[in-house]
Parts: sequence; structure tokens; C-alpha cells
Amino acid sequence: MPLRVIEIITPRADKEEVTKTLEKHRPDEGYVFWSSPLDGDTSLIFRMILDIQDSENVLDRLESIFSWKEKYRIIVFPVEATIPRLKNLDEEKKNEPEIVTPESEAEPEKRRNRLSREELYADVLDTSMLTRSYMLLVTFSSVVAVIGLMRGNVAIIIGAMVLAPLLGPNVGLSLATTLGDEKLAKASSKTLIFGILQALFISSIAGFFLDLSDLSSELIARTTTDFSDIVLAIVSGAAGIISFTMGVPTSLVGVMVALSLLPPLSACGLFIGAGHTEYAVGAAVLFLANIICLNLAGVVTFLLQGVQPLTWWKREKARTTALRIIAVWGFLLTALIALLYFEFLK
Repeated sequence: MPLRVIEIITPRADKEEVTKTLEKHRPDEGYVFWSSPLDGDTSLIFRMILDIQDSENVLDRLESIFSWKEKYRIIVFPVEATIPRLKNLDEEKKNEPEIVTPESEAEPEKRRNRLSREELYADVLDTSMLTRSYMLLVTFSSVVAVIGLMRGNVAIIIGAMVLAPLLGPNVGLSLATTLGDEKLAKASSKTLIFGILQALFISSIAGFFLDLSDLSSELIARTTTDFSDIVLAIVSGAAGIISFTMGVPTSLVGVMVALSLLPPLSACGLFIGAGHTEYAVGAAVLFLANIICLNLAGVVTFLLQGVQPLTWWKREKARTTALRIIAVWGFLLTALIALLYFEFLK
């Protein structure tokens, strides 16, 4: 199980309160914490090592204590290993009789087998902002995708998928919906729109100058949308979000999820540039279907993973927003399935 170090920088006057909180939320005796003076004894720095499953509970409790104070900072670090190993008292206590006390009758905090909400937010924010690096990444991946599609080379197309520039803003949009975060939603939407337009522009220019008289099998495969494509987009989206919440690198997640994003978008641009309108519409429908399925699967998966705001009033607002967005994506998906069904009947 991955480990985390939670570092708390706080005024010395809050030492007792922080100590009680860490003692209360320490899962077992193997999870140690310690403190040391900082800035001439006016501040203290606490450090605690614990499983990633318990990090969100501790972070939420600490944030609820310090959110009204100015002089505090909480930092989370990943840990490769620690010696001696942390004890797992759960295994030792399996055969012991359960002693019910008034404190243990209370509902226990949930242990989450994923990154904490703050770690997810930080990871998503890095890939959801419209930056020069992002635009360069879109450019390079679009060029790689165009070459792969023109040659019909799956290996080259996978290379574009590893870069996965459109994955970040899509995940950011799903997380923003789950948390009810308007700023993240606006930033992710802006980044996604600019990325789509840039990829379309680059591939359209390529389609205008390149010869598309002999279409490769990879290009043809992205001119139609089937029910299996919808299932693939939903499953890959859900699996990608679960992998993301467990800390799997974005490049690896992108191999699965980007299968539904950049290749059909680049194919659409190539067909637009070459004047193949019917093929371009087919590729555009496939891309839009994948965007709908990815975001629908993303929001639902984040909710099932228990990702939610800290405070109850934000939770209520976020839940309402998420349900509305799910209804919108669901309606669009239903309309798309109906369209495919009637097309299939023809």
C-alpha cells in the first residue's frame, strides 16, 4: 500500500490541538508522528507517516481545524518506503474479541483506497491549465497522430496516445463537476476547447496538403460509430479514472483513454482538409460520442470513489451539480444511441 507523509506547519500555540487530532486519527501504533520547532520556536512542524487509505481522513480533520486560521500550512509527500515497516494491527486483531465501547459505537471513518481529494485536485490542476507546454504537447501529439493515421501504423498512433494532451482537461472537467468547483470547470473547459481547435487546425492543414486518395484502414475505422465504441469509451473512461485516483501516471492512463480522443479528432481534421465531408462528419460523431461517454463515466466513477468536498454545504451543492451534469451527459448519450439505432435500421 502506498505511503504518505503529512507535514503540518502551525503556530506553537496549536501544538496540543494538533497532537490530539493526530493521536485520534492514528490508525494503529505503527503510524508514527513527531514535531520539531521552526522559525525560532514560534512555529512547529509536525510530520506523520500513514497509509494512503487514511490520508484523506486526517487531512479533512486538519483542514476543518485550521481552515479558519491564517498561519498554517499542510503539505503531503509521497513515500517510497520506511524502515522499520509500519505495523498492520488489523491482521493481528482479527481473532481478538471485539470490545464495544461508546466511542467504538460511532460510525468509523471510511478508508479510501485512492489518492486524497487534495492530491487528486493538485494532479488534475497541473494538466487542466492552458499553458505553453500544453499547446506544444497538443501540437506534437497531433503531428504524431496524423502520421500514424496516414501510414495506418498502430504503434505510431499509440505514441500519440501516450502523450494524451486531451486527457487532463477531461479529467479536470469531471472532477470539477464532482466537487462543484466552478473555477476548475471553466479552466478545464477552456483548455479542452483550445486543445480540440488546435488539433483540428493542425490535422486540417495536413489533410489539405497530403494525398488522401488511398485511405488507410486506421482512417476508415474512425469514420463510423458503433455500439461497441460507446461501450469501449465508457469502460475505458471509468477504468482510466480509477487508475488516476490510484496514482497511476497520466501517460499510462492515456494509452487506454486517449484511444477514444485524439485519433478520431485528427482523422476528422484530415478529412476536413481533404474535403471529404461525409467521412469528417463520421469521425466527428465518434469523437463527440467518446467525449460524452468519457465525461459521464468520469463523474460517476469519481462519485463512486467517494470524492466529494469537505464541508456539508459544498457537498449538497456539488451533489446537485453532479446530478444535473449526469442528466445532461445521459440525455446526450441516449440521443446518440437512438441515432445509431435508427442508422443501423437503415
